[in-house]
Amino acid sequence: MRVAPSALRARLKRLLAALGLLVWYWRARAFARRARRPFEPRRWIATVRFVRTLRMRQAARRAEPRLSVAVDISPFWEPLTGIGWYLYRLLEHLAGRDDVRLRLYGPNLVDTPDLEAPVVPLPCGPAIEVVHYAVDDSLAISYVRLVAWLRRLTPRLIAADGNRLLFAPNYFLPPWFVRARGPLVATVHDLSFLRVPETMHEATRRDLECHLRATVARAALVLTDAETVRRELVDTRLAPAARVRAVWLGPGAATAASGAGVRLPNGVPERFVLHVGTLEPRKDLPTLFAAYQRLLRGWPGAPTLVLCGRLGWKTETLRATLEAGTAAGWLVHLGYLADARVAALYRHARLVVMPSIYEGFGLPAVEAMCLGAPLLVSDIPVLREVAGDAAAYVPVGDVAAWRTQLERLLRDEQACAELRARGRRRSVRFDWQRTAEETVAAWGQAFGPEPAP
Repeated sequence: MRVAPSALRARLKRLLAALGLLVWYWRARAFARRARRPFEPRRWIATVRFVRTLRMRQAARRAEPRLSVAVDISPFWEPLTGIGWYLYRLLEHLAGRDDVRLRLYGPNLVDTPDLEAPVVPLPCGPAIEVVHYAVDDSLAISYVRLVAWLRRLTPRLIAADGNRLLFAPNYFLPPWFVRARGPLVATVHDLSFLRVPETMHEATRRDLECHLRATVARAALVLTDAETVRRELVDTRLAPAARVRAVWLGPGAATAASGAGVRLPNGVPERFVLHVGTLEPRKDLPTLFAAYQRLLRGWPGAPTLVLCGRLGWKTETLRATLEAGTAAGWLVHLGYLADARVAALYRHARLVVMPSIYEGFGLPAVEAMCLGAPLLVSDIPVLREVAGDAAAYVPVGDVAAWRTQLERLLRDEQACAELRARGRRRSVRFDWQRTAEETVAAWGQAFGPEPAP
């Protein structure tokens, strides 16, 4: 039996009306629950306990007898590059100490299930305290409102802990430290924004131009990764010599993974020259590419050039060369790799090259020395400081000289063996335990009487 269209419409209207009543009913129930929430005794008891626990923990932090240091750990929420690795290894080697209390503040300060986890497990030990506030749904205040309120209060929550010292491992403190008091120690890894501003990502350059001078002026002490950068800070009058201290870093991330027994990535031949690092203008890869193309014209069987690192900023002009070199077979670009794979590359490389026009330290040079790879690098002061006699040097941007030195070292096994031996001897100078001890000594200097200008 057919049903008339008017009857169908009538039934549909009744169904929609019933659904509307059901939706209204559930909304009314939810509203009633929210309206009752502030008046439920159990929720008020839970709220009082939450506030009391928060205040007790803050009071305990203020009463800490050891030197308490507030540390920004936001770099742990991004893939670890140089700065993230520096902070991780530093905390790892300080974690067992009993004379300092390292309070770690990150994006998880107000801890909610929707937050992403850090990319590495946070270091733990007697010196480490990860500060976070876990919020549940049992309080008189709604969960969403409480989370929003605590996040707005983040600067006050950090300040209430009364840390005796503030540590900025990445040039300057983030905005949520604005109310925190105490002497500041900041690590300035390089002065690219003054030395080679045209090579930088524009947003990073603007941040450094806007904030670094104020940070350095406020800091009781500034740490640098190398003596070269310390002298640059003093020479540019950003800070007086008495308030700048150079602390060498330990080895890079790849040296922590043995790489022994790990297969080389697909596409990497047996004989290759290696460059490790983000592909960005400071690395001066156009000079390396031009030198390599000249080398290939006279030596078609030269080892392949392998690039290990992600594409960075201002690389538009590099992309065409990368594509052409890959198609021609003389270049392999691997992108970002796990540490064990990078270690395997260092161990098998015929030569490691660094044609950089500027560096703040040069972790790939230290990694190469530790893992037994011969080094060919730009003749810049910081690489002279780090590599010493364990590298061969080429003038910055000199394509002809790079081509000559590449062929010389690739054909001279004895010269490469000598560079390997020198590198292994020199690599023992780079030790994270010593870096940690010198950093704590610097904190103690900053916490004491202010150095004379």
